[in-house]
This record gives sequence, C-alpha cells and structure tokens, in this order.
Amino acid sequence: MHGTEPQIAQRRIDKRLVGGAVRVSPLKSIPAILREHGCDPEIVFSQAGFDPAQFEDPDNEIPFVAGSRLLERCVTVTGCQHFGLLMGQRANASSLGIAGFMLRFAPDVRTALGDLERNLDLHDTGGVPGLDTRGDVTLLGYAVHQSGAAAVDQIHDMSTAVACNIMRELCGADWNPTRVLLSRRAPNDPAPYERFFRATVRFDSERNAVVFPTRLLDQPLTSADPLLYRYFIEQANELRAHRSEDIVERLRRLLRKSLADRKFMTHYIASQLCMHERTLHRRLQEAGTTYRHELEDIRYAMARQMLADSAVPQSRIAVALGYASATAFGRAFKRWSGVTPSEWRARHGHP
Repeated sequence: MHGTEPQIAQRRIDKRLVGGAVRVSPLKSIPAILREHGCDPEIVFSQAGFDPAQFEDPDNEIPFVAGSRLLERCVTVTGCQHFGLLMGQRANASSLGIAGFMLRFAPDVRTALGDLERNLDLHDTGGVPGLDTRGDVTLLGYAVHQSGAAAVDQIHDMSTAVACNIMRELCGADWNPTRVLLSRRAPNDPAPYERFFRATVRFDSERNAVVFPTRLLDQPLTSADPLLYRYFIEQANELRAHRSEDIVERLRRLLRKSLADRKFMTHYIASQLCMHERTLHRRLQEAGTTYRHELEDIRYAMARQMLADSAVPQSRIAVALGYASATAFGRAFKRWSGVTPSEWRARHGHP
C-alpha cells in the first residue's frame, strides 16, 4: 500500500471489530469448565464484560470479537491451554442451531456437510466452514475471518472438535478421522487432543480440519427423514430471506474460504456471489472499499494469526496466502506492518 493506505486499511479493520456475531449455544459449557478449574464464572464473565444471563438462551447472539475475548480470558484465568478443545468436546450439531439440526435428517453425509457449509452463517458470521475434496481424501474444517478476533487458536481447536463430533453423529460414535490438522503450535501436552480425536494430530498446519476418506461422503444416514429435512431447509431459507447481508462481509467470508482452496480470482468470487465482476467492483466502491483492499486485509489477518499461533515456516504461509514465493509474501507483509514476518513473529509469537 502507498501513501495513506495503511491508515485506511486500519480504519477498515477497526470498523469490523464488532461485525461478526455468533449464537451462544456452543459457549454454554464455559461456566461448567470454569468451575472444574476452580474459577468463579460470574467473576470471569464480568471481567469480560458479560452478564451470565446472556448465555441462558442458546439462540442469543453476541459479537464474535467479544466472545473471542471471553474465551481468551477463560484461558488466562484457568491456565488451560486446551480450553477451546474442552468446549468443542461438549458441543455437537445441535449446538449450531438450524444449520446443525438439518444434518441428521439429510439423505447422506455429502448432502449433510454441504448443507452445513451453506448454512453455518445462520449461526456464526465470524468464520467460514470448508468442505474440501482432494481425490480420495476430504477435509472438513473452519477458519476465522473476523478482524480483531482473540484466541483464534482456541476457536480453531473448538471448531475442529465440533467437526469431529458432527462426523461421529453422522457416521457413528466409533468413527475416527484419518488425521487432524490444527494451525496452532504444538502444545506442551498433546494428550488431550490425541484422546479426543483418536487420531494423529498434525499441529503447525496451514488449516484446521478433520481429514477422512472421500468415500464416506456417499454413506447414507440411518437418521434420514425427508419430511423433517425439507422442514429445516425451508426454515433456513426463510431465515435467510429476512436477513440483510452486507456485500463486504459476504466477500470476506468467501475470500477466507477461497484462499484455502486457492480460488480467489475476481471472476471466481463474483460468480460465487452470482454477479458480474463489474457489478462486484461497483458495489464494493459504493461500500467504500475495493476487492484488492479486502483481499489484502484477509491475507494480513491470516498472516498475523499463523505467525503468532504457529511455527509454520514462511514459505508455507506464502503458499497458504496465495503468493508465488516467501519473498513476495515478505514484501507484502512489510508493506502492511512495517516489519518483516520474522520480526513480527519474534514480537508477537506465543512461546
């Protein structure tokens, strides 16, 4: 960026700190986990700016950033570095509202996970799910795209555990992933992860996902129910029809997912938004931004998270962000932050 663009980009990021929201349902286990670690939930919630009553109704929504800071506070007061994993263990498809209710009534695993990918934003607008098939292997994951989110490593732990629980609901309690990918640094004690996932956990990965054989997608569901499935699809469509969605937030969700899939060219994103490239550029201009600025914001946020929360080499970060080389990534990062990726990691990386 040149001239005043860094300041413009920063204002854009600041504006979005409260942009995303999440239903409180998967967070309802927080008080119990805090008590198990000898902490008073009321004190912790108060310190994070919440009234515990906000979490009594699972359909209540809270700002994504505020929820992430509550999670960060929980990690600090308990000293539990796998707090997010514990939350994810206690959540399941039903924790995701309509986006999760419909899954068990779908005809097969492929349809269920496709519906989850399309409808999770009815539950959570701070991150994006991803269903990525690569030949005989498929990945089911989630990635935060909300600017300013804290405890991103914990959120990814939680979401990956929920993905595992969803697969066990669909395929049976004995189901295990082939392997698990987590973008966080390897913890001092990986045993809680290995016990829950019952699979090899690969830390310092470029993404967060459970990995399984693609053939499972065609597995029919014993709980399939065409009438109930159609009912929940109609409910989801009705909810979506009454939502006014900002074009910039839609774009950012698509960019976050598309970077992982290496499909972030303008024409592809415009087609996903069901509009022409020129229309997309015009609507973004009307919103006071550009495609390039939004892409750079997403890349910058992803780069900071990977540098801070993992030991992923810069060459692999470059690939994950769609750069041709680590050198090109390094130049871009210094343009964004004023320092090199190595300098930023030294200042902000977790031990």
